[in-house]
Amino acid sequence: MKKLVSLVLALTLVLSMAAFTASADDYVKLTWAQGSGSTAPIDNAIVLEALNEISREKLGVECDIQYFTNDQIQLSMQSGEVYDMYFTCSWYNNFNVAVSNGLFANIEGKIQEWTPDLYAILSEETWQIAHSADGGLYAIPVPKDIAAMNFIVYDKGFADANGFELPERIETWDEITDYLVALQGSMGEGEYAFEIAKTPAGWDTGFDFIDRTPMIGVIFGAEGDDAYKVCVEFDDPLVMDRLHVLRKWYEMGLINPDAAVTDSVDDKHNHIFTAQAWTGYDYSPSKGYSCGMTCYNGPILNTDSVQGAMNAFSVVLEDDEARFKTALEYQQLVNTDWEYRNILARGIEGTHVNYYEFTLDNGYTAKAALQTELGTSNYSPWLFSQASYPLCAVACMQEQVDGTMPPPAIDQWERYYADIAAYAEVSNISGFSFNSEGFENQYAQISAVKDEYMNSLTTGTVDPDVVVPEMLDKLYAAGLQDVIDACQAQLDAWLAK
Repeated sequence: MKKLVSLVLALTLVLSMAAFTASADDYVKLTWAQGSGSTAPIDNAIVLEALNEISREKLGVECDIQYFTNDQIQLSMQSGEVYDMYFTCSWYNNFNVAVSNGLFANIEGKIQEWTPDLYAILSEETWQIAHSADGGLYAIPVPKDIAAMNFIVYDKGFADANGFELPERIETWDEITDYLVALQGSMGEGEYAFEIAKTPAGWDTGFDFIDRTPMIGVIFGAEGDDAYKVCVEFDDPLVMDRLHVLRKWYEMGLINPDAAVTDSVDDKHNHIFTAQAWTGYDYSPSKGYSCGMTCYNGPILNTDSVQGAMNAFSVVLEDDEARFKTALEYQQLVNTDWEYRNILARGIEGTHVNYYEFTLDNGYTAKAALQTELGTSNYSPWLFSQASYPLCAVACMQEQVDGTMPPPAIDQWERYYADIAAYAEVSNISGFSFNSEGFENQYAQISAVKDEYMNSLTTGTVDPDVVVPEMLDKLYAAGLQDVIDACQAQLDAWLAK
């Protein structure tokens, strides 16, 4: 029923949609709602014209790419605005909610038939996991670090100078406490070793999420019946361990006192942070200092990682096959054409970015991207929300171009996929997704409770042993157990198949 309602709503916008399809020069005019932080790329219009020159020639298509924060895209969709394509994931323009509400088109079968080159860039296993519980395929996963890995990124120069050899992998964040203490001792007044703006990235990775809004999933690595028991993430000892470490660091004065309320930190002196990345990735060009990384999670292939960045199509396209096919062909261009992909990612060559060719000792040759000052200020969109990462030139520093620093890791994707082949673990529930239809009220109440507690909890500002039980009481009162029970029933039925 919701799918029908959303379709009727969309069709009432026939006048605005006509503007998308009618064109004096006969180009098909598509629209794509992309994700953004608080500031959209200033030079978007200039870059769009360069992109459209390519897509007009190759597809007879122009695409109007617009950038929205999560709040803005939610308001847009609720007001009935329609775009042909949408960025979606578990934490932005919530994928499961949109599918449950019938807002996205099913591309199963169509992507294989209409755009085989696009289909070929992801493995069969990845496509299987991308399917929803009803068997439909409602989005294209962005080809990137599909099997998630998480790292603590640190100042390698400081570590080397002070005799610290951080291992390639750690089991608990507490293993770097001594390093943080030393780093804190080198910092000035008002600076903190582990600076956080509300929530550190990846603090709860390792829990096998089914739906991040109610924070439910299964405990990765659990055995027997517990391997398929739906629970809240705070039931996972690994998640609680990180909360305890964050509390320890806060009490030691290693975390900024305003972490729970500040919106940003100065990353020019914030020389340690958490991030999702992959083997060989180098943060040095973006941070301006030599970065090292130690992995604390992954690689793990699960629904949450595959659905961590996707692009979907409006359900309205199901009633216009020609336009639907063109939209898929456009996504094929974005994901397979080097020139188009890199203009979308980095902007216009000579204005926003310059490219330099590097050759490694093993003979591997590729171009790397050096963003200009104008590019940094006026065109820095989310790369992870757009299209194929391996097709996008890796970033480099001026010192690497000059030869005063080692070359960038232009072979990082080859190294990452080698790690995936050797080490990746696959979730027991890969491919399962929860249909949350009917739980809108519970989700709203749960989100309100999260807003009340999570920033203070995930910055170490409060004691998790005191606050987590208090928060859980409110979450269950808001209907969390009903959500868990429904999810468990769907998971059991899915497993039975």
